[in-house]
Amino acid sequence: MRGALTPLMSLASLVSLLCAAPLLAAGPVLQPEGSWVVLAGLPPLLERADVRKQLDSGLTATLAFEVRTTGASPQKLRGGARVDVRYELWEEVYLVTRLDASGKREHLRFDSFEKLGHWWREARLPVLPLPRVAARWPAEVRLQVIPFSQAEQQETQRWLTESMSGDSDGGGNAGAVSQALEDRPASFSQVLQLLMATSIGRPALFEQEWSLAFITGAAKR
Repeated sequence: MRGALTPLMSLASLVSLLCAAPLLAAGPVLQPEGSWVVLAGLPPLLERADVRKQLDSGLTATLAFEVRTTGASPQKLRGGARVDVRYELWEEVYLVTRLDASGKREHLRFDSFEKLGHWWREARLPVLPLPRVAARWPAEVRLQVIPFSQAEQQETQRWLTESMSGDSDGGGNAGAVSQALEDRPASFSQVLQLLMATSIGRPALFEQEWSLAFITGAAKR
């Protein structure tokens, strides 16, 4: 009887591993796309209890990605993208502001958490200008989920007002930084400064890093 159970137990273990594989493998990828390197396959972090609690509190949560080429990369490049999410309690909608390395700023509304989650899973965020050198580019991707309190959110609104009037002293917070570009063109360095301004000196609710790579030009062959 024990011998008969062993194959069944082995089969059950194999099925469990196969079912768990997608979860274990879940993580972002870097891919050349047009003039940019995009970050896709964003990690399924919205379902985390601590992240969901912040998202549903009515206060802003910033999901900030920082990307750096490392190791044997021909050049040291730095970029990123960020997504600000706030649940509007009165209208019962999720308000999203997305800013990526291309300078594209997008405002979105989702009337359910499921629709927000679907957009997150399908999002493709430009994070680096596409290098001209044909090579394999090792890179590190760092994600921080940064929560904001009510007082900080009010300070964000003040900073935004001053930014629009030209009276800002150059500081900034997560809820407003992504709007500071308005619709006018900006250099990559300006965009990068705005992207990175979020995480300086701020405690993260959640943080994770990945070691990835992308390939450009003739190196693909």
